[in-house]
Amino acid sequence: MTKRDPKGYYTILGVGINATAEEIKAAYRRKAKELHPDRNRAHDAPAQFRFLSEAYEALNDPASRATYDTMTLDSEGVGAGTRQAPPEPIVCSCCGKVTAQPRYAIFFTVKSFILMTLRSPVQGIFCSACAEKKAYRASVVTWLLGWWGVPWGPIYSVHAIITNMLGGKRPPEVNARLAAYQAWCFATLGRMDVARAVAMDAAELARGAPLNPAGAELRESVNQLLQAIGGSTNRLKNSWRLLSRPFYVQAAAVALFAAGIWQAYEQIQESSPPRGPKPYVAAAPSSPTAQATPSPAAPKRSTYTRPATAPNGKPWPLMAAYVPGYSRLNTDGNSRVTVDNGQNDSDVFVKLISLDSANAFPVRQFYIPAGRSFTLENVRQGRYDVRYRDLNSGALSRSEQFSLTETRTYEGIRYSDMSLTLYKVRNGNMQTYTLADDEF
Repeated sequence: MTKRDPKGYYTILGVGINATAEEIKAAYRRKAKELHPDRNRAHDAPAQFRFLSEAYEALNDPASRATYDTMTLDSEGVGAGTRQAPPEPIVCSCCGKVTAQPRYAIFFTVKSFILMTLRSPVQGIFCSACAEKKAYRASVVTWLLGWWGVPWGPIYSVHAIITNMLGGKRPPEVNARLAAYQAWCFATLGRMDVARAVAMDAAELARGAPLNPAGAELRESVNQLLQAIGGSTNRLKNSWRLLSRPFYVQAAAVALFAAGIWQAYEQIQESSPPRGPKPYVAAAPSSPTAQATPSPAAPKRSTYTRPATAPNGKPWPLMAAYVPGYSRLNTDGNSRVTVDNGQNDSDVFVKLISLDSANAFPVRQFYIPAGRSFTLENVRQGRYDVRYRDLNSGALSRSEQFSLTETRTYEGIRYSDMSLTLYKVRNGNMQTYTLADDEF
């Protein structure tokens, strides 16, 4: 355990704290094969495998990784007025230099391979100069490799380029803690003028934190810091302001691209033959008894479009996994449920529904790509069914009701280990039924 790896997540994966998303994913796959209980017969293999999954879930999502990378600052920064050892200042993840304005920033790269598009975060604690280089590199990779996938390449590329142009994602609550901690470090070193100016930056960042108990606690902690070291009338020049060189350079690239598209459109218009007015055609004389009957308008058919994100706005996972942002309930059991999507040619969004109360409600919500499966661990005993949406067609289905049981014996607890197939295949073990939107 280290300051930047307080729970040992990077250690269990076997990667450094500055590892890229691709390195973390590759390490997880390698370690999952090594520690899976079906292959590893060691007595602690199941516990190690669960810890590995916990680590990957925290580091695979950019927002949760940002929180994990800075979680130790909550105890070592603002509220450290009685500590004896001086704190170590935060340094840039790239150049290793101390900066008065460290920021946690997340940039995105997109790489497409015709039918597959990969979107990867590039994140860490940066100084403004290194962040500028990271933004340029991420945008250049996206410009060159991001457009060639169908259909998500252009969509993800536009989002990544705009995000990088605006300075990347910078979570305000995370950066408020960084600034507050850095202000305290400068104060312990006796550089009070810089400490006060950095503390003012922390107060401004804290105002953008979410309006929840954690955000209120953060703002109160920053106010206590300001009272301890005093405010300052002198402010630091904001090296992270929006209208700076990185913005103008990347905006110029976007403008040139848009100008090229418009010029190509104009050339196509000029080369196409002119369209003259349609020739007049006299109407045939009508019978005196004939009456005009208006033809009924054709009904509009609603078309389904595959959603780019989950219903809660979070991006779909890159592999079979829980969708970030949804609560996990009924986690105090021992039963396992494996949902098999191996015979389906479409990705699915799945919900495990509890039927034990008067109103059915989801307890797990997860994503399974086509041809894959996903196992739910530690499910409480009870009555359930599985409901899912085919992300290609939008069709909704549900499984038959099933029960999970647990029985205590002299040998331990006997629990259910279910395996469900979602698709109606030959010899499938579960009948499926159509489902209305309000039942999903």
